Amino acid sequence: MSIPFDSPNRVIARGLSKWYSVSVRKRVSLQEVFHEKWNKLCRREQAKEFLDDELAVSAGPKPGTLWALRDLSFEIAKGEVLGVVGSNGAGKSTLVRLLSRLTGPSAGEALIEGKIASVLEVGSGFHPELTVRENALLNGVFLGMRKFEVNDRMDAILDFSELKRCIDTPVKKISHGMQYRLAVSVALHSDSDFTLMDEVLEVADFQFEEKCFEKISQAQSQGRSFLFVSHNLSQVRSICNRILWLDQGRMKQLGKPADVLEAYRN
Repeated sequence: MSIPFDSPNRVIARGLSKWYSVSVRKRVSLQEVFHEKWNKLCRREQAKEFLDDELAVSAGPKPGTLWALRDLSFEIAKGEVLGVVGSNGAGKSTLVRLLSRLTGPSAGEALIEGKIASVLEVGSGFHPELTVRENALLNGVFLGMRKFEVNDRMDAILDFSELKRCIDTPVKKISHGMQYRLAVSVALHSDSDFTLMDEVLEVADFQFEEKCFEKISQAQSQGRSFLFVSHNLSQVRSICNRILWLDQGRMKQLGKPADVLEAYRN
């Protein structure tokens, strides 16, 4: 299933859930270990595990399962910036990884139209021994651009990140903040239709933050959409059209920035 081309939405999530099984291994005797291995060799235990797994999928998570996200349903329109707020452990990064296709949902689905670009953690996708130019090229290719496209935009990427003077410097020799600058610059100069930014402007200075907001606004006018995750509420208020508040993996509130942030602060 896919989003129709004429749909106003870039992302449609329905019942999106992610859980992890928490297993506790108890102490066993040598005799029990032997019997367990013997049963597996005889394929009796393997057949039982297969049946249990099939039943677990159809019946849902087992008791004691750790829920990372639970039954999220929302849309992101074309040209919209959706902000995501919540305390640590609320499920924000899990949502980013699901929408980035880095992991699959345990239940539900997320339909996304177009190319996806993600800026997650510092150094993600960078090789410390390669230069700034080489990593920009490599990162651009990872985001779906062709080599000549990245090279054509290289000057713009380096000017935007203010890393032109470090063009031949290995990435390991520049600060984490400058690495973030490079990653964000490549993503904002890509052809992505949907860009996910997970707390990437937390370490940005005011001037670079303003440049990014201006670039995001230009991309919005071209129909590009963004998911913006941040603990910096002033950034979220400044750039986002709507805000999704997550609490313990569930949607607490979704709406206008002023309304959601007021409830979140209280």
